[in-house]
Amino acid sequence: MNEPLSEVIRIRVTPSHAARLGEAAALSGLSLSNYIRRRLAAEDTLQEELTLLRQIVAELGQLRDTRTAAVETAHLVRAMAKPEHIALAQQTLLQRR
Repeated sequence: MNEPLSEVIRIRVTPSHAARLGEAAALSGLSLSNYIRRRLAAEDTLQEELTLLRQIVAELGQLRDTRTAAVETAHLVRAMAKPEHIALAQQTLLQRR
């Protein structure tokens, strides 16, 4: 549902910034208001995507740490295990495949 555009927000910018915004709006074929609204909406979308990307990277980092811990544990267990226990574990893994 489209809400009516009833609220006015006034901001101050430098004359050069206002000129750049006006030129960009004209080049895109939009009014200055429409151009700025689209830029703001794009910024919101970008922020949402960055937040999601940060969450994914954090989860991947946890996965990497978990895998590293599992590999380290396997190395430690193997170092303490007798050869016959290692052979038995390998046979069990092959049977499960």
